[in-house]
Amino acid sequence: MNYQTSSDRGFVTSVLPLFVGLALLMVGNGLLGSLLGIRADLEGFPTVVIGVVMAMYYVGFLVGSLTIPRWLASVGHIRVFAGLSSLAAATALSYSLLAVPPAWGVFRFVAGLCMSGLYVTVESWLNERASNETRGRLLSVYMLVVTFGLGFGQILLGIGEPLDPTLFIVAGILISLAVVPIALTRIAEPRQRIPVKFSVGTLARTAPLGVLAVAISGAAGSSILALGAVYATKIGMEPGLVGVFMAASLVGAAATQYPLGHLSDLFPRRRVIMLVAAGAVVSAVVATVVDPDGPWLFVLAAVYGSLAFPMYSLAVSQVNDLIPEHQLVTAAAGIVFVYGLGSVVGPLVVSVLMTVFGPVGYFWGLAAFFLPLVVYAFVRVVSKTRPIQRRFISLPFRSSSAAAMLAEPVDDES
Repeated sequence: MNYQTSSDRGFVTSVLPLFVGLALLMVGNGLLGSLLGIRADLEGFPTVVIGVVMAMYYVGFLVGSLTIPRWLASVGHIRVFAGLSSLAAATALSYSLLAVPPAWGVFRFVAGLCMSGLYVTVESWLNERASNETRGRLLSVYMLVVTFGLGFGQILLGIGEPLDPTLFIVAGILISLAVVPIALTRIAEPRQRIPVKFSVGTLARTAPLGVLAVAISGAAGSSILALGAVYATKIGMEPGLVGVFMAASLVGAAATQYPLGHLSDLFPRRRVIMLVAAGAVVSAVVATVVDPDGPWLFVLAAVYGSLAFPMYSLAVSQVNDLIPEHQLVTAAAGIVFVYGLGSVVGPLVVSVLMTVFGPVGYFWGLAAFFLPLVVYAFVRVVSKTRPIQRRFISLPFRSSSAAAMLAEPVDDES
């Protein structure tokens, strides 16, 4: 029976293993990312060194986005998913055995490479199972699994001590278990190839505001996930509260993704991007002066996350407004590359600011990222030209170019 004409029950059964595996990956990866920041600070790593180590994840992710699609074509999705899950689990278990910056940098690079491949594998499978009737539902559930999985991983910080290997073991177990629902289910290999060829120069000339917003959303998002726990630890939070602090940003992102997207369909997208960026700057600046022991810091973290993370989808939609429709999927590879570059730079910049200004440099960095976007968006808003807007595309802030195929309708008769 063709999956596009099967019953809802059959459809859910066909994608449930993918979402279960993805959820386990997200929880384990969410726990691990913040745990590393806390542990690195407790081990006495200099803040800049922590920034470099954490940024290596995004270097690996960037390399993976360019190489993993070729692996999929040569050895198949199931083998790639199983191999990368096992490798990611092994790196998670290795951090506590060798707590030195060079080793952690290598582990982070490998982890980023693995996660890039796991994202593209899951997204390819989801795209293979999606029809035009189910595509929107799949993308919505995918976003919820990614966001809340990462958020729940932060909460798990409170179940153990960062200096104890227990939390690393838990993360490794969760990541290794992700392969089980995939390996034990009969799933046909996706047939569509993932695009990797693109021209960043052409993309930037065609949609400069969108490309800038993509890069800045990568810098801000990676800085939160890489150094937010370091900031919280340095101001004296216990691991359990660090988890709540980190989860607040992700919960905020989940709450505003669709409302902001709807606004960007109703009003000029440039203006929405400008206002969202301005709100991010204001919330980060205010966070530099509030009492770090009070509840307002958590509120402001949620507000900043509710603006910074959805910026990725707003930026992608802005790019898609200007790109010819037949080039949208190919352009997605360039968008992921630009996002990856921003993600590498973000933690490096913020770690330097934290070294110079102390922990408060974390929020100064988060504010500084969006300031040039506010200025440039204002320039574009007052220009005479205005593109014809396509519909808003809501994408997870961590995704591969395969997510663009999932977001775009296809000809079911082909």
